Amino acid sequence: MWLRRAFYYAQYWAIPALPLWLLVARGMTIDGSGWAFVVLLFAAPVLALSLIVVMGLTMARKSVRRARMVSWPDVGILTAWYTVVVVAGMYSNPLVAVLAVVATLVAFWSAVWQLFFETRRRVNATFAGFSAAMDNGYRDPNRVGGGPRVIRVDSYSHDA
Repeated sequence: MWLRRAFYYAQYWAIPALPLWLLVARGMTIDGSGWAFVVLLFAAPVLALSLIVVMGLTMARKSVRRARMVSWPDVGILTAWYTVVVVAGMYSNPLVAVLAVVATLVAFWSAVWQLFFETRRRVNATFAGFSAAMDNGYRDPNRVGGGPRVIRVDSYSHDA
């Protein structure tokens, strides 16, 4: 339970920390031309934006907001994603970059699917409650009888 809650709060800290780690760690170890640093200047904001989007999708789930804990699949996916980003800051291997992109896509689609399924479950439960009320013979207390409501308006002229 504490681990799930820790990852809930770690999402807030990951937004500034991981892109900054990527810039500083890779910036110190870049050898060769300056184009690698230019690519890094593009990659860090993209990483920050993807962290914000995934956190937003995760926080959109009512169960996460209410319990202030992420789910166990979130813990596993975020652990893998954050680990790959930290490793990408230390090593300049194209495989690590590919793993970072794949981990980002997995984190995004996992958050989308979890939000979709939780929302669908809540909507189905709501509609099931309405359906049960209608099946039990729910009647509007303001209606008398079974027919439609009739409103009669009489207007009289006082000119006569």
